[in-house]
Amino acid sequence: MNAPTVVDHGAGPVETLWCARDVAEFLNVSQATLSRWRREKIGPPFLRVGGVSRYTPATVRAWVTEQENDHG
Repeated sequence: MNAPTVVDHGAGPVETLWCARDVAEFLNVSQATLSRWRREKIGPPFLRVGGVSRYTPATVRAWVTEQENDHG
């Protein structure tokens, strides 16, 4: 996974969105597992951009922290 890129589009710095492959790699799960989690609404929050699932890196990290707190 590439290092996150931060760009400033005039509204302040915004971290580049992650694709499913990036998130699967970050979480050390398969893309199929991530897809199942999306269907079951149990994985990290995502958004659709042009019909493709994208993830905000900070939101994925927060989801991991929440999982640690709930199940840790």
